[in-house]
Amino acid sequence: MENPLQGYYRTKDIYVKLPTQGKWMKSPPKLTEDGEIGVRAMNVRDELLLNIPDALYNGQSIFELIESICPDITDASDMSLPDVDVVMLASRATSYEKSYPVEATCTHCEKPQMFEIDLQVVLGQVQPVTDQVEVEVDGLVVEMRPNTLSAVNANNIVTSETGRILQGIRADKQDISEDLKNRYSENVQQIAAANLVLIADSIVKVTMPDGNIVSEPQHIIDWLSNSNRRTIQVLSGQQYKLNSNGIPRDFKFTCSIEECGKNFSSLVEFNPSFFFTTQSVVEPVATK
Repeated sequence: MENPLQGYYRTKDIYVKLPTQGKWMKSPPKLTEDGEIGVRAMNVRDELLLNIPDALYNGQSIFELIESICPDITDASDMSLPDVDVVMLASRATSYEKSYPVEATCTHCEKPQMFEIDLQVVLGQVQPVTDQVEVEVDGLVVEMRPNTLSAVNANNIVTSETGRILQGIRADKQDISEDLKNRYSENVQQIAAANLVLIADSIVKVTMPDGNIVSEPQHIIDWLSNSNRRTIQVLSGQQYKLNSNGIPRDFKFTCSIEECGKNFSSLVEFNPSFFFTTQSVVEPVATK
C-alpha cells in the first residue's frame, strides 16, 4: 500500500555543481542539464550519524550520510574529496539556516565581530578542479586526480591508530612497555606506506618519455616507494591542490565598530569538521 504521506517526504532542496563533476567516479552521478546535483536536508538518522565519534572521514557513517542526502550518488566511497566538501556544505545550507555565522577580527581596529555568510552565494561560486591535472617530474608526465573518499578514510584509520598509541606513550612516560614501543614503530612505518598509497590513489597514469603508459596501481606504488624526496614533494603538492574543494575562501567584511567602519578581508576555511557546528572563526588577511 502506498504511503499517503509520501508527498511530504524530504526533497532535493538545493542544487550545486560538483568541483569535479564526478569525472573520475566509476559510477558517475546523475546530473541535471545544467551540470548540477540535487542535495536533500538531513533526516534524524543522518543527524545521529554525525554524533558518532570520528564519523566524518573516518568510517562507513560518512558514506551512508552522503548517499542519504545526495541520492544520485550511488557509491560515496568513490567520490572525489572536493565533491564531498561541497555536498556536505550544501546539506548544511538546506538542513539549517542558509546564512553561516563567522567570527572575524578587523585588521584595522583588531576587534573581533560576528558576521554572516550566505551559503547559497558561496556554493554558486565553487570553482572546478578538473583543469591542470598533469605534472612533469623526472621526465615523466603524471596525470593526477583528487583522492577518493575511501582512500582518505583508510589513511585516517592508520593515522588515528598511531595517534592513540602515541597518547599511551605520553601517558606512561615512566614505564613504556616494549610491546607499545614496537607497535608505535610499526605504525609509523604503516603511516609512511599509507601516505604513498594515498599519493598513488591520486595518480591516474604515468606517461614515460618513450610514450609508454603505466596505470597499474602496484607498479605506481613500487615507483613511489623507490622515488627520491623531491619527486614525492612535487606529487604531494599537486595532490594537495587537486584535493582543494574549490569553495571560495577570501571574503570581504565591513567593520561594525562605529569608530572604524573600514573594509577588510578574511579567509574562511570551509571544512566538513565544522560544517555542522554553530560557527567558524576566520583568519584575517593583511591589507596593503
